[in-house]
Amino acid sequence: MNRRTLSLLLACALSLSLLSACGGKGNDSGASGSGSGDVLPEGSASISAPDASAPDASAPDASIPDESTPETPDQSAIPDGPSLGLNKSDFTLSKAGAAYKLKAVVTGVENAKITWSSSDENVATVTQDGTVTAVAPGTTTITAQCGELTVQCVVRCRWEEQAETAKPDGSGSAPSAKVDLAAFYTSVTGTYEFSNFLELADKEMTDAFYPGLTDIATEQCLVYATMMSMNNGEFALIQVSDSKDVDAVKAILQKRIDDMANGGAWYPEPTRIWTECSKVVSNGNYIMMVVNDDYQAIVKDFNALF
Repeated sequence: MNRRTLSLLLACALSLSLLSACGGKGNDSGASGSGSGDVLPEGSASISAPDASAPDASAPDASIPDESTPETPDQSAIPDGPSLGLNKSDFTLSKAGAAYKLKAVVTGVENAKITWSSSDENVATVTQDGTVTAVAPGTTTITAQCGELTVQCVVRCRWEEQAETAKPDGSGSAPSAKVDLAAFYTSVTGTYEFSNFLELADKEMTDAFYPGLTDIATEQCLVYATMMSMNNGEFALIQVSDSKDVDAVKAILQKRIDDMANGGAWYPEPTRIWTECSKVVSNGNYIMMVVNDDYQAIVKDFNALF
């Protein structure tokens, strides 16, 4: 072996020894060098230390409410306690039959039910939907009650009473002109709907429904009733011969309403109508009882006759 060949062999042996000691591109042990220039084998993944700025996937997202912890209510949105109010505290009605509907506002009470009452129903009445209707001049207090909560409204009925004309015999008073009650009945039933068939009651039917009425002297006595068990209303128009009998007739008519409202009407809808949509009014020697959903408008039409 010549010297040139021997030198090449020694150089190769030295190179292999250095590569084995320091590692090289062909090393597939999987460990990387510490320097920034180290290169990983093709297809291997880089493993680095966790980034402290990145969110921890195991921690809850702060933007999503934690349902395990009850939400604290907004204390400013909670009312101090239950309350009851009215849209009016005082108002005036200027004629008989005039009406105004009060509205109650309840807060802090579940399934609130309002009960209405009038301190003097001879001045003004109130139905259970809050409708106040004037009856006669005077002042009354309307009370709305919800459980232990109450609120009141003063109602003033103010108008001049119609002047009465004395009868020649001095026994009473009556309007100066006679009103045709049969014509008024025809007008009313042609304008407003009565949900059941009405017929002019004979003496037997009148005595059965309105005991004592036929014993009173009258100029006109028109009682329109029904024999149907589903009694959704009646209509009575009476002119007494003597004004002293007005109150007696009104009492008989009101008793009919009370009896029907307190069980005589049997069914829920008729009972509602007799309870909430009935009225007895008078003007001079004329008296009307109406039981109908449009009773307030019919009362106005009756008062307009005089």
